[in-house]
Amino acid sequence: MGKVGLKRFHRILWLLLLLMLAANLVQAEGAGEARVRTDLKRFLRGRMVDSSATIEIPRLASFTVDRTRHSGALRTELSSKSTPPYSGRVPITVSLYAGELLVKRSVVSPYIRTLIAVVVPNRDLRRGEILVAADLMIADQDMARIPADAIDGIEEAIGLRVKRSVRTGRVLRQTQLERVPVVERGDRVTLVLRSGLIEIQAIGRSKEAGAAGDWITVLNLDSKRELSGRVDRNGLVHVAF
Repeated sequence: MGKVGLKRFHRILWLLLLLMLAANLVQAEGAGEARVRTDLKRFLRGRMVDSSATIEIPRLASFTVDRTRHSGALRTELSSKSTPPYSGRVPITVSLYAGELLVKRSVVSPYIRTLIAVVVPNRDLRRGEILVAADLMIADQDMARIPADAIDGIEEAIGLRVKRSVRTGRVLRQTQLERVPVVERGDRVTLVLRSGLIEIQAIGRSKEAGAAGDWITVLNLDSKRELSGRVDRNGLVHVAF
């Protein structure tokens, strides 16, 4: 091998050595982030609503460790003020040590995505529509973003009336629906007063809407007295003496 070839060989050899050193340095610096990520997952797995939920951890570049300065074994201490079981975003205080030396302390906020089945409309719903099974479907939604009054069974919504418009795929809520009134506000209704074997009927006017089983206020048109009565499925209002 000539002098030129030997110099080129030495240059290539030095370049390879530098690349290897750089790779080892990157791997060593990434050890801190890898340790924090592994320990975060272990910490969260035992405190989640559902063990099958997915954990989304943000970038952890701030936990890079210069192993030429901090050569001790890496370990973490984790704590959170959130109360288990966890769902949604969970702030966790992470302390990273190299040996007994604290290298970095920071708050990390992983997101735990837990899916549960709820009812959603499969088309846009308009105010005043009465729901049938074909209008609805079951869909998995993120538990942390589901309202407390979400409906989780299609049968719960069938026959109810939409109080305000709901877009396709949005979680269906109990507050968006109402039972279909048998009596509307201002309707002339038959008042039924029953005591033992005695039954008296009178004509009244409803002061409010009511579905079967609801208690509403009515006005007796003869006596001009306001009474409270329960609506039956035929629209009769049963009042007490």
